[in-house]
Amino acid sequence: MKNYCGKSIAANYFRGIESVGGKLFFDDMGITFKSHILNIQTGESRIEYKDIAKAEIKGFLTGMSVYTKNGVEHKFVIYHRKNVVEFLNSKVL
Repeated sequence: MKNYCGKSIAANYFRGIESVGGKLFFDDMGITFKSHILNIQTGESRIEYKDIAKAEIKGFLTGMSVYTKNGVEHKFVIYHRKNVVEFLNSKVL
């Protein structure tokens, strides 16, 4: 399994109907999505590993969803999603 801690990958994060472009950063405690400045909706979104219920592949090519324990679905578009889903699910308690 690939370890993503300390790394970042290109990603899109769905905020409502907008697919916001940016990067997904991985650290020891969770993931942070940071948007590019050119988006309508900018800023950061944080998900702690302890709050993740599960991650799963969605869609045909590059979709991934991260479900938190409070029932929220966070939708991303990323490359190498199988590896990322495997990594995130390894962090689920």
